[in-house]
Order: sequence, then structure tokens, then C-alpha cells
Amino acid sequence: MKLTIIIPALNEEKAISSTIRQSLAEKQRIINRTTVKEVEIIIVDDGSTDKTKNLIQKFIPEVKLIEHEKNKGYGAAIKTGIKNSNSDLIAFYDADGTYPIKEMTNLVSFLLLKNSEMVIGSRLGKGTKMPAQRLIGNKMFVWLLNFFGSSQVKDTASGMRVLKRKLALQFDSLPNGLSFTPAMTTMAVHKKWKIDFTPIKYSERTGDSKLNSVKHGFNFLFSILEVVKLYNPLKLFGSIGILFILAGIILFYPFLLSGMTFDAFGLRRIFLITSLLLVGISLVFFGFLANFVSKLFYRKLNTAIVYKWAYDRYILSKYNLTGIFFFVLGFALVLFSSNSIHFTIPLLGLTSLFIGIQLIASSVLVKTIKELYDEKMKK
Repeated sequence: MKLTIIIPALNEEKAISSTIRQSLAEKQRIINRTTVKEVEIIIVDDGSTDKTKNLIQKFIPEVKLIEHEKNKGYGAAIKTGIKNSNSDLIAFYDADGTYPIKEMTNLVSFLLLKNSEMVIGSRLGKGTKMPAQRLIGNKMFVWLLNFFGSSQVKDTASGMRVLKRKLALQFDSLPNGLSFTPAMTTMAVHKKWKIDFTPIKYSERTGDSKLNSVKHGFNFLFSILEVVKLYNPLKLFGSIGILFILAGIILFYPFLLSGMTFDAFGLRRIFLITSLLLVGISLVFFGFLANFVSKLFYRKLNTAIVYKWAYDRYILSKYNLTGIFFFVLGFALVLFSSNSIHFTIPLLGLTSLFIGIQLIASSVLVKTIKELYDEKMKK
């Protein structure tokens, strides 16, 4: 069994020599203590402008150097390392001295023992030297991914991990920047890969940090949401839709008994409530449809909430009838409450009308997509 250790490096002249020496020592420990019998170390210099490349060259041929003429990003450097390896296992960590390289043997042993597909070193336990601002942000990302992925992730963005090659070959679509690792973790969760975590110590980096907490924090957030959108769109759009609906209900409740008048304040409030409710309903329905399309694309329709809508024509037909019922009810409520100064009835009517239209359109769209998919599969 062969292992490739990839070390992305960008202007790490203060730490790179120490990182390489520790890596060479760890290489021998991995060979001595695990079933891995060959270890190669690939360092990807990502367009460094200091002495990093010159320092790396002193260790050739014990390490392999690959150069990016221009800076392409942290994720791009790891992808380059993966493409230039042919090992059974892929590992990587940063070159800045923050990760305990001597723990890599444990990560490899843990993966082989548990037959995991990926083992991630978790940095967020007691004793971590991560700055408080980053620690809070990372814990927020952990909560966010666990919510959307129904998982038990302990660290989303750790840059020290080992994984099987079959996973590494699927990373081309992931970001090229620092958000590569949280996006990878999110993909692993939603693809149901077997992930394990082992605690590691995290130290202060050697040299200047390239991480901007605000800028890269937003990048991390959007990278997680981008992957969630692909694999679990219902939870993403449905959650946002429910927040809109709840906001509309909260604003509407005080006026349920007292009523709303046609004065300027009342009109603005009713337009806001109506907008919140309709946008929320639209997002929830969009989430259901996106979930159906996503599961269809990955051929996992049995896990889609709208599965029976597509496969049971009776239920699908009933949803059409239900949609017609809501449409007629809403139309009647709006029509027969036109002289009322109380906005409760027309608001309920408008909401019911909109739900009816959404139900009819959604059921027809689901049925059409499924029939087109079946026709394509027959060819």
C-alpha cells in the first residue's frame, strides 16, 4: 500500500524546512508502524515569491517539488498534488507549522483500523491555540453543517486529513481557494462517506497568516451552502422559506383580532406580510422540487420526499385536486371579502390561492420531469 503526503506551500520560508524534516521523520514512522510500505512526499509550491522554492530544492530527491508559476490557491495546490500521485491513500497538511505532523501515523492507522474513507484531525478541542475569532467561526460552521447534513462533524475546515484515493478523484468541482476543505467535508457528509475524526493539537503558525477571518469566513460559509444546495436543497431552501413564513405570521398575529385598516401604515404592513408569506411558500415548494431533481440526478429517488408524487399517480392526482381546492377556496375568500375592512380574510384567501397554484404547478412539473427521465433511461 502506498501513501502520498501533499504539502501546499505559499511563502513559507520560515517554516518549510522544519516541516519537511518532520515529514521525512514521519514518513519512516508510517512505514514502520502501519501496513503502508511506500510513502512519497509532494510539495506544491503555489507561486511563492520568497525563498520557499529554494529551500524545498535542498531536500530533493527525498521530496518531490511541483511548481505553480502563479498563485492558484490552496485547493488548487492540493488538486495538483492529487493529479501527480498514484497512491492508494492521500494525506495532506499545511506547511506553516500549525499541524502536529507526528500525528499523521495515528491518522493513517485509524483509517486502516476503522476502514474509514476519510479521517480528519479535529483542532477544536481543549488546548487549541487557534485564535478566538477563528475558533468561534469554525464552531459555527460545524453547527451549520451538522444541521444541514444531519451529521456529527467535529471540524469542517481542518487542513490535516488522510483519505482513500477514490474520494480524492472527485474533488475537481471543489473551490481552488482556502474554502476547499470545508467544501470537501460538506461533500463527504452528503455523499455519506465514512468519516472519522481524531483530536489533534493546533499551534500558532510560523510566519504571517494568509487567512482573513471575515473574507475567508464568508467564503467558507458560501462553499458549505454551495455543496448543500447540490445534495440537500430542501433543507436549505425549506429552512429559509419557513423563516419567511414565520416572520409573516408573527407580523400578522397582532392584527388577527383587531384588524387592519386602509391607512398608509396598514397597507404597508399588509404588503409586507403578504410578501413574506408568498416568498416563504415559494421557497419551500422550490426546495421540494429541487430535492426531487437532485435525488433523480443521483438516482436516489427512494430518499426524495416527493418520491410518491412521482411514482404513485393516484397521490399525484390527489395533489392536483388538492391544489384546485385551495385555488377555488382562495379565489372565493378574496372575492367575497372585497368590502371588508379587515384584512384577515383576503390575506388568507390570497395565501390559499397561491398555495393552490403552487401545488398544481409543482405536481405537474414533477410528473413531467419523471416521465422525461424514464424516456431517456429507455434509450
